[in-house]
Amino acid sequence: MPLSNWFRRAASYSAASYSPSTTGAMTKECDVCRVALPEAARFCFICGRALATGGADGVSGADDAWVTALQSRLVQALDGRYGVRSVLGVGGMGVVFLADDVEHDRAVAIKVLRPDLPADANGVARFRREAEIAASLEHPGIIPIHEVGSEQGLHYFVMGYVTGQSLEALLARRSAEGRPLPVAAVVRILRDAAETLGYAHERGVVHRDVKPANMMLDAEGRLLLTDFGISKMAVASRGATTVAKLTETGTVLGTPHYLAPEQALSRTVDGRADQYALGIVGFEMLTGRVPFDDETPHGIIHLHVNERPPRVTALREDVPEHLADAIARALLKAPSHRFARMRDFARAVDGRAAVSARRWRAVRRGVGILLLLAALAVGAWAARRAGISWRAVGSLLRS
Repeated sequence: MPLSNWFRRAASYSAASYSPSTTGAMTKECDVCRVALPEAARFCFICGRALATGGADGVSGADDAWVTALQSRLVQALDGRYGVRSVLGVGGMGVVFLADDVEHDRAVAIKVLRPDLPADANGVARFRREAEIAASLEHPGIIPIHEVGSEQGLHYFVMGYVTGQSLEALLARRSAEGRPLPVAAVVRILRDAAETLGYAHERGVVHRDVKPANMMLDAEGRLLLTDFGISKMAVASRGATTVAKLTETGTVLGTPHYLAPEQALSRTVDGRADQYALGIVGFEMLTGRVPFDDETPHGIIHLHVNERPPRVTALREDVPEHLADAIARALLKAPSHRFARMRDFARAVDGRAAVSARRWRAVRRGVGILLLLAALAVGAWAARRAGISWRAVGSLLRS
């Protein structure tokens, strides 16, 4: 599908989903996408850009009222099982609250589907699917889901609370300080993320929205993945593993700066789309910028599809060649040219693939030398049995 058609259909679907009868007239416009949006919208439906002003989470001033009202409704709906403390963040689809799990004496995060969005069966299904997919994955690198529920018209799920920060926040702070992440830290984050995503892929789950905002670092520096809201479950098709389409025809979900070419073009995606996105994250961690940027999502996606990214070593000299090679391969346009599995990418990032290749070459050289010595020993023994002198053997070898 041509990119212009992709954006036209995505915009028309998003706008149609928010009719004036439920959300007010289309009186806002995203200054990036130029898409008409209802007055009640706080995030662009196409690029995810925050439309509210004055707050890091897109909520401030008069906008606080609806979040406060939602918190009161949630307290009533949970009926004392959780003590809701405060708002952690507001996204395009949900609001996250910090709470106390009374029964288990632990801090949790409760994500609630935004009630200001129109009642839409697909939206509710997608929200619940995020929880169900994450709950099916038990891995130290994935935030656990404790409960999924619907009470008094509110749809929510309860997940583990991470004391730490998002990779997005860390990169923003380091950028403001003019200090890029150390190479060793980049390797660790990429390796851990690749191994966690590899675990998900092996269980049929493709994340499809890998980006720094969805990567959390806890107080000990461990990486955890979050927000499986637009994930896809894999299905068997003609002996291959592909993914089932769970979005409307003509729409693509994801974040333009981290969108694999095949995902942007509405083609079938698998784990290699996540690999591409993680390669973008690695590029950004090392250089302080994404490889492709433009004033519009359309322009960004055009670059993903058509342009070759610069090599990270051209922007940062202390990056090891094996790491630059791994990122360059992950960012190849054709999925078949990338690493076959996330675990292969993790090995390449860590340098284990390069080390293994060097060791194998050394082993082969060693075996060759041993075979040569053995042949010489056998030949010498045979020569001695035949009465041939060492000098004669040397003459034969030189001839």
